[in-house]
Amino acid sequence: MPTKLLYLHDSYQKTTTAKVTKVEQSSQQTIVYVDQTLFYPQGGGQPSDIGDIIGANGTLKVSFVSYNGGNLQHKGKLVGHLQIGEVVTLNLDWEHRYQHMQWHTAGHILDQAVKNVFPGIHGTNGEHGISKKMHVEFDQPIPLGNLPAIQAQIESIVAANLPISLEMVTKDEIIKRQIYAPFDLPANKPLRIVTIGKYPSMPDGGTQLQATSESQPITITTTKAKNGHSSLYYEVGVIAPETLPKVESVTTNTDSESLMVLRQHIASIKEQLMAEKVTAFDLKTKYLGKKGLFNDFAKQIKAVPGPERKTAGQLLNELKNFFETTIASRSAAPAAQAWLDVTLPGITPPVGHVHPVSQAMEEITTIFERIGFTRVRYPEVEWDWYAFGALNMPSSHPARDEWETFFVDAAASPQKGKMVLTPHTSNGQVREMERLDHKPPMRMININRTYRRQQDATHTQMFHQFEGLVVDKGINIPHLKGTLDYFAQEFFGPGTKSRIRPFHFQFTEPSFEVDFSCHLCQGTGKIQVDGQETKCKFCKSGWHEVGGAGMIHPNVLKAGGIDPEEYTGFAFGWGVERTYSLKEGLQIDDIRLLYSGDLRFLRQF
Repeated sequence: MPTKLLYLHDSYQKTTTAKVTKVEQSSQQTIVYVDQTLFYPQGGGQPSDIGDIIGANGTLKVSFVSYNGGNLQHKGKLVGHLQIGEVVTLNLDWEHRYQHMQWHTAGHILDQAVKNVFPGIHGTNGEHGISKKMHVEFDQPIPLGNLPAIQAQIESIVAANLPISLEMVTKDEIIKRQIYAPFDLPANKPLRIVTIGKYPSMPDGGTQLQATSESQPITITTTKAKNGHSSLYYEVGVIAPETLPKVESVTTNTDSESLMVLRQHIASIKEQLMAEKVTAFDLKTKYLGKKGLFNDFAKQIKAVPGPERKTAGQLLNELKNFFETTIASRSAAPAAQAWLDVTLPGITPPVGHVHPVSQAMEEITTIFERIGFTRVRYPEVEWDWYAFGALNMPSSHPARDEWETFFVDAAASPQKGKMVLTPHTSNGQVREMERLDHKPPMRMININRTYRRQQDATHTQMFHQFEGLVVDKGINIPHLKGTLDYFAQEFFGPGTKSRIRPFHFQFTEPSFEVDFSCHLCQGTGKIQVDGQETKCKFCKSGWHEVGGAGMIHPNVLKAGGIDPEEYTGFAFGWGVERTYSLKEGLQIDDIRLLYSGDLRFLRQF
């Protein structure tokens, strides 16, 4: 049978009896197993309890307790001997236990204070006495400047005297109640949740204080960040031994069978009360009413031998105090509003930042402005003429198919055709020629939203493009290549690999595809997943196609009212998101993340 864990239900129980189930002896220590225990085993960032296991002919000085597949191992030095089946007394070192309760509860108060300042953040780990410095780790960075606000929240929670309640639950209940767990819930241990006041519950198996006002002063000392996570380190004030509840020393165990039954019934009813989910009024009626369980227990004193009735009476008084304290904590009214010092610095509200796509557009604009380009913006709801007809695309071109382009349900123009959501920023080419009255020179950079019926890891149905256009006398391919190389060096940095491949576009001649090497697979087309080499799903080949470029087709110049015999030009059009995703260090393997609305993703930029 697994060891019954009494500390899960009552962290304040200091002594009890138990039956020895197994004794193991090694050269350095003795390991004792009992059927039930008060001793907390090391785990969850909290050190184990220490104390004594006292029998008729021996005492184990417990120095360490560990969990071993459902059974607790009490390890230490044995003076005398203990027998299997013997009834023994378990005495905690109460000062040691109470200090660990202070440290552990302080970690939960700190965790909740951080969540009050940063909603959506989660604590993922913590150390509450095992390591030299106590801390709680969080899944997001916490700026140093926010520590005063967090410290103020800690002090507010402590001053509010919020009850700290414990409840035994199943794994299914935790999932159903959507209780956040920063770790995989164990299948071989009883599950319990802890709740501070009316804040959200969380899984916890350690020992806790009964109310936040019982906590010693908690002070944040520093914060450290690593790999997108942060750790807040804290200290807890020293507990004066004279302030601890007094514990009578027990040196032997002579409980009769009837007294042992009474102890077991008391432990069982405490466990039952902690699991109750009814109102405080109903609890009071059930446990403390005239026909309540406490009065039923009181009647059992008659069965206890005369010399032990005093002990039985003490146990019943402790049980009554436990009932009253627990029920009062369930019905406690919210604490009065804490005193406010208006001279204290205010809590800085969360501040957002420009979306990464907007950041990319500003950077692109700045790069091209330095070489004389003018930023413009042309309609995203466009006429067929500017999106296709003026760009030398015949009426049968596949791009004009409704499976490729979004057509607007609106009346068509007799001169300019149907209305569409523009599939590219190339619609700005002829519009720019018209804006400048068909008189070169022209250097345009058009950045806008565009739409195509594609959706996968490298495409979204709405995306952004930037279109470059240069028209003047004597413009040729070296001018185009120099502009592309300039952008690659400025946007991606020195050493960026690029290539230009011959291609066909209706509105340029000659035409090129422009590629950059994939930053996820470094141009190899292969990545490692769980130790195995697999095809890179982002680029599929080692290179990432970012857009097209080429010399402007004579028919496009004519559509814009410019003589192709006198002027030439080049144009290029690239996706902003796809280009930005190639930035070194971003590791974006799915472009749809940019529009997911997930703050954990967006806060990285």
